[in-house]
Amino acid sequence: MTHQTISPQSLFSAHTKRVETDMMLAGSALRSVRFPHKNFMIPPITSPHNHPTTQLSRRSTKQSRLNCCGRGLGGHDAMLKWPPSNTLTASTIYDAGTQPSAGKAPWFLKKGCLSEQTERHQTVTGPGDRRKTRNGSVSGLGLRVTAHGAKSFVHSFRFNGKHRRSVIGCPDTMNVTSARFMVLQRNNDIAAGIDPDENMKTDYRKKYGETLGDVIDAYFEQHLPSKAPSHHAEFSRLIAPWTRATPKNRNRGAKRSTRLTLGEMYRDTLVADLTPQHIGPYLQRISADSIANNTLRQLRALFNWVIRMQIVDMRNPCSPFQMRKMIKQRRDYTPEQVKEIARHVFNPPMRQVVSLEGLSGREKQVAALKAGHATQNHDQLVELCNYMGILFLTMARPIEVKTARFEHFDLDRLIWHKHNTKGIKLSRSTYEYAFRSVPIHPKVAELVRHQRARWPESDLLFPNHADQMQPRDNFQRAIKRFKQLDGVPSHFQLYDLKRMAISMMMVGQGVRREDVSHYVDHRGNLDTTLIYDLGFVDPLRPVTQKLGEVLGV
Repeated sequence: MTHQTISPQSLFSAHTKRVETDMMLAGSALRSVRFPHKNFMIPPITSPHNHPTTQLSRRSTKQSRLNCCGRGLGGHDAMLKWPPSNTLTASTIYDAGTQPSAGKAPWFLKKGCLSEQTERHQTVTGPGDRRKTRNGSVSGLGLRVTAHGAKSFVHSFRFNGKHRRSVIGCPDTMNVTSARFMVLQRNNDIAAGIDPDENMKTDYRKKYGETLGDVIDAYFEQHLPSKAPSHHAEFSRLIAPWTRATPKNRNRGAKRSTRLTLGEMYRDTLVADLTPQHIGPYLQRISADSIANNTLRQLRALFNWVIRMQIVDMRNPCSPFQMRKMIKQRRDYTPEQVKEIARHVFNPPMRQVVSLEGLSGREKQVAALKAGHATQNHDQLVELCNYMGILFLTMARPIEVKTARFEHFDLDRLIWHKHNTKGIKLSRSTYEYAFRSVPIHPKVAELVRHQRARWPESDLLFPNHADQMQPRDNFQRAIKRFKQLDGVPSHFQLYDLKRMAISMMMVGQGVRREDVSHYVDHRGNLDTTLIYDLGFVDPLRPVTQKLGEVLGV
């Protein structure tokens, strides 16, 4: 194997004060080696086996180039495992104010102060040498050179009783004057009791804040599961469409035009940067008052949860905005209309009998189809009347009757154990019973028995016709036929049955309002119960009659 002899004396010249020798290693681990004075001594170059020799084979030189990597630690003040395999190091570092071991002080060290020339000519002396060049004019400033030749300005200081050393920059991006000015500012912060590294710890290239998309995902996963499915759907429709559940029919609503939501507009924006200036213009673009109010309600709940969970420290950007005033068309009912509705509910119309006598061929086939269709419509209408009868007599919510099971009714004692009621879900008590029991009318027990005879294999009181394990979806077709009956107004809705029953029980019936409030699962809150009052006029006539008698009119 051929060896190449490297002599330190061959690198110097007696007629020059400065000789620069470049030794190319892998990835410029040690880019340049400068010898500013002729009296400088180069430590002997060691072999890969640490033998004290000045000979290095070409194979070892090639292997060293392959094994070396990068510029070293890149500014981190951690210890290196020395020596790296097959690595050559030949450079020198001096502390400011310290004389070299041989000869006089270098020409670039002026009065022990750090200068631009000092920074350019600082290198390490050998394995493990990572000393700092301190600045004598500014306390704590130094130049650090790692074993691989990486240079950086450091600030050494004491804060909170502990000694700390931080990298403030590298010579590639700042000069000595800038480093001095930065150290002076940091020393002023220390004197004022401010940690100078507090603002430097934030790496803005990495994730340093929560975006609106991150917060919405956390809100959807942690908070919304306890809410109703309708609340989920409204949040997905108005705020974050990407959280919407996959519909059973993917083509349903595919051609429906959708507006750009706030979550999509500012999904990558930091939550702390959102202000009322972002919320206000978005709400103003919504023309429908109900949609604008629902959007504001959802956004307000979202930011309140974010603040409550201490994800960000901010004010709610929705707090300056108020709900829009809405004028709703009141669905009033007269006592006569209520009686007509009750008559149809508890006495469904009879099924029309279609006679097939005297028919033959195509006419008989068409008549049979019409008879079957009429029978199906009548059965649906009867089931709707049973459903509305239970709603009327129990003043329950439609969802409570839809999800009711036969096992929840004690028909002998006339008691209904209501499960999963809205009162239980909205209760703030730590402990709640699984159900709330209310008495029922004998007519309700009769309607429940009719439903048991109609669906003997189902556990639900009103099961779905396609899947008896699921509750009934809706009664839209049956309601349209019910509105065609005599005396039923066109604005009738299922929820109005509860309003009618509460209104009749709140005035002039000898029943305490608190009892009505407890029966409808309002826990005695009269303000909530009075919302359902239809404002019947006739029960209030005794007031004005009595007033006329007192005045002698």
